Amino acid sequence: MTGVALQVDRIAKRFGRLDALSDVSFDVADGELTVLLGAAGAGKTTTLRTIAGLEVPDRGRVFVKGRDVTHLEPKDRNLAMIFDNLALYPNKTGFANIAHPLQVQKLAATTIEQRVTAVAATLRISHVLNRLPATMSGGERQRVALGRALVRDPDLFLLDEPLSSLDAMLRIELRSELKRMQRDHGYAFLLATPDYVEALAIADRVVMLVGGQVRQIAPPQVLYDDPVDREVARFVGAPEINLIAADYDPSDGGRIRIADAVMPLPVAQRERLGGASRSFQAGLRPEHVRLSDGGGAAARVSDIEALGLQSIVTFDASGAVLRAVVPSAEGRRLQIGDRVGLTFSLERMIGFEERTGSRVA
Repeated sequence: MTGVALQVDRIAKRFGRLDALSDVSFDVADGELTVLLGAAGAGKTTTLRTIAGLEVPDRGRVFVKGRDVTHLEPKDRNLAMIFDNLALYPNKTGFANIAHPLQVQKLAATTIEQRVTAVAATLRISHVLNRLPATMSGGERQRVALGRALVRDPDLFLLDEPLSSLDAMLRIELRSELKRMQRDHGYAFLLATPDYVEALAIADRVVMLVGGQVRQIAPPQVLYDDPVDREVARFVGAPEINLIAADYDPSDGGRIRIADAVMPLPVAQRERLGGASRSFQAGLRPEHVRLSDGGGAAARVSDIEALGLQSIVTFDASGAVLRAVVPSAEGRRLQIGDRVGLTFSLERMIGFEERTGSRVA
């Protein structure tokens, strides 16, 4: 059975008047890549620093491989942490940078050479082992920093926005490589990022942090399809989820009014909304808004963004702003000011309470 590499149990941390973390709890299984996702200030770095031993929690405990490490020094936790700033030694070669933690452990020179060579081959950076960091590309320096962590064979890797300073293409390449290594070697990774695309691309599970609290823990697709509340729904997805006032009438088989259009509701949605009339916010992902051949909600095209294979079209529908993702061929046929009809994939609609933002049960 899969073991638990990390267990965070109700940790809290306060800086002055700021509650940086409030009863944060989650775990990371052996061989799992878990992502801490959240906006700037959500508590991602504080969580990593607390796990690493660089911050002492005000309460709560941290377990690594079942061992309580809450009050152990960082060096005694057998963790590897990689920051965005890399912190490579500028006067040391790639080999010496990777070998440094093994030299601190005073391992034999032959052992060090074997492990560094093996890690460099895995990361495809054998060609930079004799070069200084200043002569390396950003991606090569990132791999050297990762190699310095991998060579130690720690119980858990902590990665704090490790790819944020790289250009888009290199970021995509390296996140695929991180996932490949994690899968091939069974590493346990905890990676913090504010980038939901990165989280959805590589995570086995996502821990969504909002204001220092865990708002939702779920596999990436569940986080996107079934967000626990409006705030999570808005954070995960681009273009952002459409939020529009809706009215539900359970009579006549169950109908909903959106943007002055009245439409029948699927059975599952009627069951969620219950047997009484109500108003709520309908959440519709842009890919679930479509142009209608006839009927639907009346709308006017207000903006068109051509993005290669797809276009993002913005509509004004009875005073509400709606965005749709459509095939580029469909987008090219539209012009700003066109009057069109819109239909919605109501089976994918997510209902939110207007006042609290929580999911409609």
